[in-house]
Amino acid sequence: MTFQLLPYLMLLCAIVAAWLSSVQVSLILLTGAVVAGLSTGALTWLALPSIITLGLLLWWPRRYPAPPFLKAVYYALFLGLALAMLKSSLPGFNNLPIYQDVRFSPDTIPFSMSLNFEGALVGLFIILFFTRTSIHDFKARSLLTSLTLLAILAAVIFPVAFAMDYVRADLKFPPWGWIWILNNLFFVCVAEEGLFRGFIQKWLQALLPPTKACAVISLVTASLLFGIAHYKGGPVLMTMAAIAGGFFGWAFQKTGRLEAAIAVHFGLNLVHFLFFSYPALLH
Repeated sequence: MTFQLLPYLMLLCAIVAAWLSSVQVSLILLTGAVVAGLSTGALTWLALPSIITLGLLLWWPRRYPAPPFLKAVYYALFLGLALAMLKSSLPGFNNLPIYQDVRFSPDTIPFSMSLNFEGALVGLFIILFFTRTSIHDFKARSLLTSLTLLAILAAVIFPVAFAMDYVRADLKFPPWGWIWILNNLFFVCVAEEGLFRGFIQKWLQALLPPTKACAVISLVTASLLFGIAHYKGGPVLMTMAAIAGGFFGWAFQKTGRLEAAIAVHFGLNLVHFLFFSYPALLH
């Protein structure tokens, strides 16, 4: 198991380096992750065209400024490819399963989780080439905003989930819980917030006039798309995801920091995982 985890651990380090170090260091670690993935079977050579294309579609218009129409084509192609990678729809990626149809409690639905290499790549490239910031610039005020929004969101979403008989109180720390934590933070939240807030919401803000109304439109649109992306969980999950997405987008818009959205998203998921039925009650 430890050897099989190596590509994912190196990819995690590449994401951390994108915030703490430089683009060059992050790309070196990413190259190491890809080599390790090819060596362990987590990747095949079929994955390389998708990885290279995904990065180039963001890097190229940043390095070589293009007319608005051509830039929109690059970004539209990136969005399509990124969504396919988040849904693990492309060949060449053999993601490592951690949980397979596991029930954390007798009355919960089965849960499966694999480490999504390609999804994490989406978040990493967005951090490197689209929302490039350093964690050293993350101010205490942004952290306070994130914690405040997390508290408000939790106070809203969990009573609603209780009332709909979606969850109950369920304190636990399942086996391999530490892998769930790392996966959810670096592979799920970084990928989803990178795409829906760092890319879609930011891109819409850049396309629309710089008014408060347009900022709201960008936030709401990204939140609704985030809800739709959870269609496999049914209408209840889609609705709650859209509501939660509004808070994630609010954190991003208010602070201008992708890390704030990631913090609120991960905080909500962690509270759900540790203290409530996960992923949901069985009916």
